[in-house]
This record gives sequence, structure tokens and C-alpha cells, in this order.
Amino acid sequence: METRTLTMTSQTVAMKAKRLLEKNGIYVRIVRPTPNLTPKGCTFGLQIDERLLTAAVKYLEQNDIPYGVIL
Repeated sequence: METRTLTMTSQTVAMKAKRLLEKNGIYVRIVRPTPNLTPKGCTFGLQIDERLLTAAVKYLEQNDIPYGVIL
């Protein structure tokens, strides 16, 4: 399974996004990407199956949950 990581602005936002996505059948794991991979340094991320990435982004946008870059 190939995974991607959606960076989040904080741990609180990551937890909120995780709850929303899992409620909708998209299971994710909260991770800490290495600071040199993200434009803003230290952050939190949601590791997600690459095949579900488009649906996850749609749910986040519909619910006004901000996310950063996709790694």
C-alpha cells in the first residue's frame, strides 16, 4: 500500500481531521514528518492510503479543516 502524508497545522487540527475522516470510512494515522520535508518545519501529518487521498481532501475542504502540503 502506497501512502501519502497530508501536513496539518497542529496536533489539534490533526486529531479533528482524523475523527472526521475515520467517521467517513477513511482510516489514517497521525505522524510527525521530518522538519526538512515541510516548508514550515515541525508539524503533524495524516498518513493515508494514496488511493483515498482525493476523497480525504474533499472531506477536509467541505468541513473547513485546513491542511498544508501533500508529501
